[in-house]
Amino acid sequence: MYYLFLLGKAIALSLPRVVSYWLAKKLALIHFLLSRKDREAVFYNLKPLVKDEKERKRVARKVFINFSYYLVDFFRYSRINSKFIKKYVRFENLEIVDRMLAGNRGAVLATAHLGNYELGGAVVSLLGYPLHVVALPHLDSRTNRFFNEQRQRVGMKVIPTGLAVKETINILRQGRLLALLGDRDFSTSGKKQELFSRYAYIPRGMAFLAKKGGAAIIPAFFVRENKYYYRLIFEKEIKVGTDGRKDEGLQDKLIEKYALILGRYLKKYPEQWYLFQKYWR
Repeated sequence: MYYLFLLGKAIALSLPRVVSYWLAKKLALIHFLLSRKDREAVFYNLKPLVKDEKERKRVARKVFINFSYYLVDFFRYSRINSKFIKKYVRFENLEIVDRMLAGNRGAVLATAHLGNYELGGAVVSLLGYPLHVVALPHLDSRTNRFFNEQRQRVGMKVIPTGLAVKETINILRQGRLLALLGDRDFSTSGKKQELFSRYAYIPRGMAFLAKKGGAAIIPAFFVRENKYYYRLIFEKEIKVGTDGRKDEGLQDKLIEKYALILGRYLKKYPEQWYLFQKYWR
């Protein structure tokens, strides 16, 4: 995969964006046809979101296509600048983040494998916000280095999943931003949460880190509005009264509130949800 990523980056940077998208779409459709495992996983994940089988197949094809666009955008990080952001990105509720940082309070930006979450982090960082991202390391060290170098190119600071918890908490206490994916649990300690009459495991990290770091939890999503334009959306801070709850009960309540918001976005943008492993338990 490492050499495929290098090739993909070389092609994406050598061609205009519109041509790169065209080529990526063709490859995505081939992937959709040939990879039964990925195709069936996406069908399975979409079933609670898209009831009609014919419509679900159409949405699944769009998942593969949009994911290919996501990769092109990631490969083209060296072309992302303030001019690109001004032309292609619209913002919603950015003042929520400004207000948190102005009060010297850190925030956990809880997002999902939805839209172009990587590009969303790049945009936030290029706007000048102090952003750290929690990322799951790739098994291949060369691939891991490639992804981290791309992120660092746009100013993001990368923290591997499960490492440096104390450092992560200090980042929040210093009034900075920490972005992490909150829809899929890669450990064995996630909270079992009901969504669309199914169950999924939501990672507890966002709630744990926010509480320990005295930070806000702000759901944030970077979605594709059409083929070439995006919208960066920040939801209001997730708040919950203590009501005498112990730490675990409080954290679970925070996760439940995030899950409600996550469900709303999954329902609205199912064609931009990029999970190629079966999600529901």
